[in-house]
Amino acid sequence: MTRAPGFVTRLVLLLVSIAGLGAAPVVSAQAIPPLAVGGPAQSTLQQLRPPSPLDQVREQAMRRSPPLPLPPLPSERWVPERRVYAPELGREVVLPGHYERRISDQQYSVPPLPAYDVRSGTTMTIPGGQRPPAELRQGP
Repeated sequence: MTRAPGFVTRLVLLLVSIAGLGAAPVVSAQAIPPLAVGGPAQSTLQQLRPPSPLDQVREQAMRRSPPLPLPPLPSERWVPERRVYAPELGREVVLPGHYERRISDQQYSVPPLPAYDVRSGTTMTIPGGQRPPAELRQGP
């Protein structure tokens, strides 16, 4: 059985045209972004066309977060060991490291402290009370 030469030619043309359709570029519809509307009409338009999830995430990422409140000032602070001249004793003493409780920026509550005499090594107690910050004190 022989086929007509026109049949083969038509078959080849049909196959080439089908292959050409598969390779044709896809034409997408042209999207026109909506006009930016401000003022009271903006909320109405957002109700009609809510933002996409991607726009919502972008908006949340770009939103400024409120500033954090300042941390509270510490109620106690550590005062390291130091050597001071005690005028009431008339000599230099060593005060051990201790914690002081903050009353205000200018006043601290200091506990009774054992003071060690530098020369003799004897121990005496310095009474506690309200005093200025340790770096501003002249005595114990």
